[in-house]
Amino acid sequence: MATLAADLGLEVNKEIKTFLAAYPSCAQVVEGCEDSLHEVCEKRGILGLREAMQTIIGKADLTGTDPKAFLVGSLKEFANSAQRIHKTDEVIKGDRHLDDTGDLGESVTSTASPACSEAGELVESSTASVASSVRVPHAAFQCAEVPQVVPSWVAWPETGTAWSSCACGNYLQEMLTYMDSYCQGMRAWQQQWVSLVETACRSVLEADFKEMVLVGSLALSLETPGSDVDIVCMTHSQQVDAVTVLRKVRDILTSDSHASGFPENFGAVVIDEARIPILSITSENQVLVDLAINSHHSIEHVRWFHNIGAVPPNPPTVAQVPVLTVTLRCLKWWLRMRRIPRMKDGALPTVVWMLLAMHSCAEQSGSFSPEVLAENPLSVVLALLSAFFQRYTTVSGLDGKLKYEKGSAVSDFQQHSRQKRPCHADLIVLDPESGVNLAPPMSPATHILLVHEMLRARSLLKDAICTGHSQALDAAFQPVPEFENSLPASTESFDALVFVNGNGECSCTVELARIHCIHKTPWWQAPFLARWDMQSRLEAYLFREPPTCVGQCLFLQTQAITLAPWNFICRVETTGDEHVGLSMTDDALHRMRSMQALALEMQSWASVKSR
Repeated sequence: MATLAADLGLEVNKEIKTFLAAYPSCAQVVEGCEDSLHEVCEKRGILGLREAMQTIIGKADLTGTDPKAFLVGSLKEFANSAQRIHKTDEVIKGDRHLDDTGDLGESVTSTASPACSEAGELVESSTASVASSVRVPHAAFQCAEVPQVVPSWVAWPETGTAWSSCACGNYLQEMLTYMDSYCQGMRAWQQQWVSLVETACRSVLEADFKEMVLVGSLALSLETPGSDVDIVCMTHSQQVDAVTVLRKVRDILTSDSHASGFPENFGAVVIDEARIPILSITSENQVLVDLAINSHHSIEHVRWFHNIGAVPPNPPTVAQVPVLTVTLRCLKWWLRMRRIPRMKDGALPTVVWMLLAMHSCAEQSGSFSPEVLAENPLSVVLALLSAFFQRYTTVSGLDGKLKYEKGSAVSDFQQHSRQKRPCHADLIVLDPESGVNLAPPMSPATHILLVHEMLRARSLLKDAICTGHSQALDAAFQPVPEFENSLPASTESFDALVFVNGNGECSCTVELARIHCIHKTPWWQAPFLARWDMQSRLEAYLFREPPTCVGQCLFLQTQAITLAPWNFICRVETTGDEHVGLSMTDDALHRMRSMQALALEMQSWASVKSR
């Protein structure tokens, strides 16, 4: 079984790299302290290592005559101090007992935390029961608080009836523990960033400032490594120009008096083309904080998820996490690891994925006995994940309307009886509170990518369940290169799989193309192009296997073609050039063949539905 934290040395190096991304000025000093940092990790674990880097190195006065000697001594004293935090492997192997479980909407209650110190003190994990909104009294200054949390894992029983796929259960437990540990290490920095944003909002709005509300993944206990902090600033007046306020907040945050609180080279961009304007604060391609003004829908979503019991109650008295919450969190991690395009890329927003998953889980809720839920909750999580991919992995699986009864978890998904547009899936997911469609139109290219990824996950999860081997589960969460599913707005040449001839006049298919020139619309400012864009032009050459070379995996340049971001599926790596031909890796070639089969099936499906 793949072990997420098997090599302590690699873990330490990764933590140092993460720390230096936020404190690059400490790089020279840290270079002389690696041995001391390894000692801290050996004696106090990953959480202790993070605490040491933040409190000793991050806040140290390095103006002395020998700062390295000072830090080495401080770290050694810290490592040998009486308070001790469990090591990563101790956290993973710690005693876990399941106290009580109910159906998928009820809480899994744990009596022992995998992140408790030897003294019995709670070391908070990353996905606590978070307030449905962080209410900040407007009468007095009080910074919005990033929640400190209780464990978000479901306990894996050490004794009792063993699950035949125990290795898979251990893998899921290990994965969740890893996510908790990583996310908790970001808490202090997140709190600092949120406090700076709130201070700036108060300065801009003055008496009109009402409160800061935490929304998104942190508010729903669905946080994963890399999740940003989503916050909404509420005002007394509803006639506030959100874009103007966000720009003023951006100007304050980028001023010298505030910028020191963020990582070096951070960026603050107002995205005003979106349906809901946001201020996005980023660092090295990672979003740190997203701020919106008076976004009532975001607050209502959090309240709805809490009211129906899909996420833990707030505040929890013990570690209470519904099996459904753990399933949703694993799905969110899959979306991130596989780089599934998000709403800003022109695909589905995260809330749509969560609502689709809740519907498929509800369809399976009567399939598990109370004994299974009590003894092997992670086997239920794996079964629910498998059911989700099984439910939607056909070309028509995402062609229909999902509707929830108002104020309830009762849902209904109805397939469309007729095809509105050839080769297009028309997904409608209605907001449980407002009834607004949350799913934007999907291009056929994006549809093919999503179905291909879900088919891949379905196959691997089926193998994991049947064999009990965690290798298949590990492969399901195998990370995709960062920009593979993103379309850059730059003019640099790259190779991609594209969807062509999808207008119903002839067979649609997937082709290999070399995109050599991009003409984006003048008003588009983001460094990527949105998949819904049909106006920007991509100048490309198609590469195809000649009839005489079929089976040799050599693709020769054939014709020039003008495409749009609407046609883009994903990027691929090739070898060779336009003169001798291009070759793809086995994985890329398999992906292309799979997507071509899906395109053919999509064409047949469209023909049947249009009759």
